[in-house]
Parts: sequence; C-alpha cells; structure tokens
Amino acid sequence: MNTPRPRSNSAPSAGTLGTFGGVFTPSLLTILGLVLFLRLGYVVGNVGLIGSLLILVMATSVSVLTSISLAAMATNMKVRGGGVYFLISRTLGPAFGGAIGIVLYGAMSVSVAFYAIGFGEAVASMIGEDPADWAQPIAALTVLALLGLGWLGADIATRLQYVVMVLLVLALGSYFLGIVPDIDAAQIGDNASAPVGADDFWLVFAIFFPAITGFTQGVAMSGDLRNAGRSIAVGTFAAVGLSTLVYLLVIITLAGRFDTADLRTDPNVMKNASAISWMIDAGVIAATLSSAIASILGAPRTLQRLANDKLIPRLELFGQGAGAQDNPRRATTLTACIALITIAAGDLNVVAPIISMFFLVSYGLINYATFYEARAASTSFRPRFRLFDARLSLLGTIVCAGVIVAIDPLAGLVAGLLLAAIFAGLQRTARAARWSDSSRAHYATEARRHLRAAAAQPSDGRDWRPCSLVFVPRDATRRTRLIIMAEWLEGGVGYTTAIRMVEGSGARVRQHAAMIERELQREISTRHPGVFGRVVAAPDLGSATAAAVQMHGFGDLRTNLAVHGWADLEARLALDGAPQREALLQSTRLGANVVIAACETNAWKQLGSVPSDQRSIAVLWTDDHSGSIMTLLAWLTTRHPDWTGASLKVLVPDSPGEADRIRILLDEARIDCSIERTAEDLGAGLRALEAAHLAFVPLRLRQGHPLGPADTEVTELVGRLGATFLVHVAEDVELISEPDEGIVAQLAEARDRAAAATRRAADLDAEAARLLVEAEAMRMSADRSADGQTKSAEVAALEAVETAAIAARRQYADALTRAREATARVAELEGATRSIDAALWRSVSEADD
Repeated sequence: MNTPRPRSNSAPSAGTLGTFGGVFTPSLLTILGLVLFLRLGYVVGNVGLIGSLLILVMATSVSVLTSISLAAMATNMKVRGGGVYFLISRTLGPAFGGAIGIVLYGAMSVSVAFYAIGFGEAVASMIGEDPADWAQPIAALTVLALLGLGWLGADIATRLQYVVMVLLVLALGSYFLGIVPDIDAAQIGDNASAPVGADDFWLVFAIFFPAITGFTQGVAMSGDLRNAGRSIAVGTFAAVGLSTLVYLLVIITLAGRFDTADLRTDPNVMKNASAISWMIDAGVIAATLSSAIASILGAPRTLQRLANDKLIPRLELFGQGAGAQDNPRRATTLTACIALITIAAGDLNVVAPIISMFFLVSYGLINYATFYEARAASTSFRPRFRLFDARLSLLGTIVCAGVIVAIDPLAGLVAGLLLAAIFAGLQRTARAARWSDSSRAHYATEARRHLRAAAAQPSDGRDWRPCSLVFVPRDATRRTRLIIMAEWLEGGVGYTTAIRMVEGSGARVRQHAAMIERELQREISTRHPGVFGRVVAAPDLGSATAAAVQMHGFGDLRTNLAVHGWADLEARLALDGAPQREALLQSTRLGANVVIAACETNAWKQLGSVPSDQRSIAVLWTDDHSGSIMTLLAWLTTRHPDWTGASLKVLVPDSPGEADRIRILLDEARIDCSIERTAEDLGAGLRALEAAHLAFVPLRLRQGHPLGPADTEVTELVGRLGATFLVHVAEDVELISEPDEGIVAQLAEARDRAAAATRRAADLDAEAARLLVEAEAMRMSADRSADGQTKSAEVAALEAVETAAIAARRQYADALTRAREATARVAELEGATRSIDAALWRSVSEADD
C-alpha cells in the first residue's frame, strides 16, 4: 500500500522586500520623526535630564515589550499581508481582529494627512512663506505624489526611503558635529531635575510618546516581505534599539548644551546647535516624508487583508491587487482620498488624541493576543523567538493600559467605545470563522469551565492534542506506571481518562464496578491530579471497548488515543486473544490511534535514577502518518516535568535525501530535535533505540494482533528496549498547520454559499407561486369575458404571465439544485473534520499475504 508522505503547508512568500528595506527602514524613519527634531528640546526643558530619561525608558518599554510579542507571533506563524491586523485576527478571532483592523486603517489613513501637513509646514518655512497659507496646499500635493508612489508599488517607495534615510543620517551627523564640542558637564548637572514652573510630567510624556509609535510600520509590510517571521523580529528590534540610542544621545547633548529656559521656548535648538543648520531642515522634511510614506504603504495593505477576509460586506472590491506583488491600488486610492479629506478639514487637534489611542489600543491587543496564545497552551504555539515569556506580554498589556489612562482617559474611553461597537457588530456578522485561531485552544485548555465553548469551535487539526483513554489493569503497580506514561503523552495540554473494564453483567457486577470506580477515583485524586477515572461493566471486551471509545469525550473533544499496557495486554492475548484483538481493531476503526506502553520493572527503576535533563527520547521514523504523530507525541512528552530538558532525536532510514527532507519538515514544524541516520535493517534501528531512555516505535495490527517493525513480536521489542511506546495511527495529524489554510476556511465559505443559494431558491419559489396565482385569476377572468376583443387581450396577457411563471419555476428548480449541492458540500466538509482514512481502515481489517 502506498502511504502518503507528511505534507508541508509552507509556501515561499511572494514578497520581495528584505529585513532592511521592508522592516528596519520604515520603522526607524517613522520613529525618528518630528518629535526628535522639534519637540525633544521641549521635553528636556520641562522635566530635566532625569525626567527625560525616565520618559524615554517608559516609552521604550512599551515598544520593547510589544516588539517581543510581535517577534513571538511572527515566528510562530506565516505572517501574510495585513500586519498587526493579521496577527490579532489570527489569534483573537475575526471580531477582535476586524475591529482593530478597521480602526487601525482609519488611524493610519489620517496619519498620512498629519505627516503631510507637517511636511507642508516645514517646506513653507524653508521657502519663507506663511505655513498657515501654504501648509495645506503643499500637503495635498504631497498626498497626490504619495498616491503615485503607492500605485507604483512597495519596491519603488522603499528606494525613496533610502534617500530619506541618507538625509536623516546627514542631519543627525551635522547636529552631533556641532553640539559635541560645546557640551558642558556643569550644564548637565544644572539640568538634571525639572525647573520650577515647568509643564506637568504626564503632559510632557504625552507629547513625547508618539515618537515611538512607528515601530510597527514594518509589520504593516508583512505581505511584501520575503521572510516575514525573521524580518519582523530582527528588523523591529534593530529599529527600536538604534532609535533609542539616538534619542538617548540627543537628550544628553541637549541637556549639556542649553539651559532649560531655552529648551522650553525655542523649538529650533537642534538647528541652532548644528554644524550646518539647513541640514536640520532637511532632516525635518525627511522625517515627515518618511512617516507619510510608511503610512501610505501600510494602511492600504491592512484594508486589503480586511477585504480579502470578507468580514465586512462591500469591502471586497478593495481586496483586489495589481501585478505580481498584489499591489493594493484600490485601497491606496481610498487611503489618499481619506487623507485629502482630512487635510481639507483643517484643525486636526480634536482627533489627534483619539488616533494616538487607537495605536496604543492596538499595541495592548498585540501583547494580549500573544499572552492569550501562550496561556491557551496550544500545541501549535512554538515560536522561534527565544526571549519570549508570556508574563512579558501580560506586562505589556498592563503598561499600554496605564499609558492610555495617563495620557488622555477621555480619548481612551472614546476609542474603547468605538472599538467595542465595531466588535459587537462583527460578532453578529462574522459567525463562521474564516481561519483557525487560538480561541478553541483556550477553551480546550480550560475544558472544565468551557466545555460548551470548546465544542462550538471548529476543529481543523491546528490544535491537535491527546484525548487519551487509558485501559488500566487491576494490578495497582502496573496501573500507576501506565497512567504516568500516559501523562507523559499528554504533555500538560491533553486529557487523560483511566478506564477499568469489568467483564460481566447483572446487579452484582454493576455494584462491584461502582465500588472499583470509587477506589480508582480516590487513587487518581491523590496520585494523578488532572486525570479522570471511569469503570465500565460490560458482557464482552470487544463491544465494551467500542462503546467506550465512541462515548468518551464531549462534543468534538473525542478519544484519539487508546492506550494499553503491554503486560496486561499480553496476558489477555495469551488467555483468549480473540476479544482483545477485536478490541484493538474496534479502536482503530473508530478513529482512535492505538498506543501500547511498555516498561519492565528493572527499566522503570533505572529510568527513575536519571535526571530529566539527562534523559533522551528516540523516534523510529516511518514515512507515513505514523512518523508525524510519533514525533508530535515525543515533542509533547518533552513538555512533561519528567522529561524537561530531555534530548529528542529522530531515526530516519539512510537513503539518499531522506534525512535532509525530514530535517526540513521538522524545522518548518518548529520541533527541535536531531536527525540520526540508521541502516534500513531492523537490527540497526533497534540498536539505536536501545541507547535512548524512551523509544517511540511504529505498530501494526495484523488481524488485530500487534506487531512491531518487520513483523517483530512486541515481546521481543520490549525485552530489548527500555520505556517504549508502540504507536498505530488511525488519523492523519499535520505537524504544520497554517491559520489561513485548511478545512475551516473552506467550511466557512461553503456555508456562506449554501445560505445564499437557499435564500435565492426560496425567493424564486415565492415568485413562481405568485405568478401561478396571478395566471389562474387571469384565466378565470378571460373565461367570464363576453366581449371578443377584451377576451383576446386577456388571453394574450395570460400567456405572458404563464410564460413568466414557467421561467420562474425553471429558475427555482435550478436554484434548488444549486442549494442542495452547496448543502451537500457543507456536510462533506463537516464530515472531513473527523473522517477516518479508508486506507488505514483496510490496513487493520485485512490479513497480510
């Protein structure tokens, strides 16, 4: 039988931008903006050197904490277009993501106008004109020029940013060359604290804070990046780090050159201290222009992703892109129109605080989304970013909320209410999720409190976790050992139920089973907290096993691992093998993977003397479904405290290219392990497994009789190996699962089509019925008419109505067929979420030749 190879869902990105041009440059240029050149002196003059450094630390902490969350999210999934909106929506779901996407797009679109007006004021001042008269016309022309850049594509705009960066570097170089020789240590001491009569600290903080909000500009270009995960992490941290250093140096040099009175009143202190004063004007122009470019590139891509996700009716037309890079020209045009309208409105001071709140809310949600993902303990949450800690993301959420309250509580309240209103609307309209997000994982982790919510979420394999039914023996020692081994497979995120089978029927047997269950529950509550216990009384083992596998669980949370202890299983097979073989076959036929756990007493004692970080796990790879699920179970085992720090290696056949292929697959799956080549003969594989403390070995069932690789008897394997899991697979579990791919998205679209087709069929049915009733009334009127000319006219009208009725019935029949086909497709996709591989069914049902 040809077995399928594990598939990789990863696809090369269609983007062309790298880390420097796609993330570092737009982020850095937006951070080093107007606040640096025109407002930093005001900050130092009002709160002093120490206060300025405190403000810098507080503001930078927001960007650093949020950057850590961004890096974790970006290295845990393939980041596509949409930037912050994409990350939040794929974690917190469509309603949250859609709400923040809408307000972010509006904020970025209006930001284009802000930066364009700042550019217009700078240009007007340089040419000696009154900014009040010339700022708006220049800003409007700037937006039109930016529209042209947006139509040409991100590559052209990125090249222009390099020119802007050169101007910025020259301006900063001119400033440091001019001010460093004049720094006075005594002046630094005089400016250490805030002067008398200075503005309030939090007011000054609010003026400075927008300086650091540009660190997410690179994230907005996620769809145009070659390697979004790496570029977002590296580029964002590099931009935050370098910009923080620049602000630190400028704050210190300003405090060492000017007194606080000059710093508070003169916005041109940097220009006055510069070696070449006009270079500061060039820097101001560069800063405003670069921020406008970053916004005109980022905002349309957020709208494009929103439109393609089909969360909001009538937005789909903005999802269409142009060219190989899917350039969002329609969205860019709308963004430019919003910017022009904002420029024409004039006074922006009223909406400016609310827009700042939207950015702060988005940063808080980025941190919360990352904390939410980690807290859900999803088995698919395996970020590459090593500095990530869920507590840092929670801290980032709290800090963002504190900053909102400190800067402007009223503006924060308005932004929050608007966000809540959009969220409530999307909750009603976005009923079927277009992608898999972390909500189901969250509900599953807290199953005791959220069983109904977990069952309501679609299951697509992204968050596959063990739901184990462990068939425990009567012997207490072997039972404890088996439950412990089953807990290893759970990895802290699954569900384990220990079930004891009592054969027989009648009242006495049921009473005996109830007593055994009470004893089992007491034992589990003291030794294995978190494991559930059940006892089932049944006349025969085969039917009882089938019933237990089918009935165990809640909703979509069903048995996917049937775990047996080899010592008890071996005894049953030797005593009367037919019922036990039938029980194993029933488990696989019902879609449960069969696991045989084995560890002899001596091996168990030896394992107990080895520290967890010195233990090793080995997986004997097979190029079918077994390889994927055994590797995932081995990775889950490393999450158990007994195996924390243990090494994981995968043994692959020493055939050309096989080791490299498996290495690429597991690397894309973010499973850290070593690959070891072994000869294809069984002896070499067993010798490699013997060196490990825990072995995962493929299992096959020949007419229900368990066999190891090359039809090796399980007894022989157990005698040679230590702790061992033999795994027979009855379902396909993907190691790599992307949020935008798979059955969940297909199912949502199929349900939309089915609903639309059903509505159309009902409308056509009603129209056809109306026409038939009208035709019948006209026929009766024509029969009663005595005048020949009138009757002739009525007959002609009757024929027209009857023709329309026949056409309507035909259209109804066609629409009804389409509706039935769409409904059948929905049923097919719903069934596919829990289907059983027919080939696997045959493999356990038929005897080998």
